[in-house]
Amino acid sequence: MGKSIASRFDHIAIEDSCLRAVIINDDELTLEMDFCLLPQHPDYEAPGAGEEHCFHPGMLRFAGISRLAIERREANPGEGRQRRFAIDTFNIEGTKFDMACEWGDIHLQARSIRVLTE
Repeated sequence: MGKSIASRFDHIAIEDSCLRAVIINDDELTLEMDFCLLPQHPDYEAPGAGEEHCFHPGMLRFAGISRLAIERREANPGEGRQRRFAIDTFNIEGTKFDMACEWGDIHLQARSIRVLTE
């Protein structure tokens, strides 16, 4: 039996993680992430000089999307392009996913939700 979605976030501080990119293809959505790992995570490495956290790249991949709502936030003039977006709220419950972050809000329902780390 596979691991539950919630257990795949064990030892990951979602509130300190960041969104890097949103990729939409047909009925699939991929969120490229920088996951903030806690010391108990098997891929954890001590932060380098001047760093506070251990970040590890990964992805959330949603396939078989039956409902998708994206509300993109407008960038403030003069801010330039950000490469990492802070997460405000994050929730996965069964086949439903909701996230609010600096990039915007994402709400969806998908047949498959996978957590991938690089």
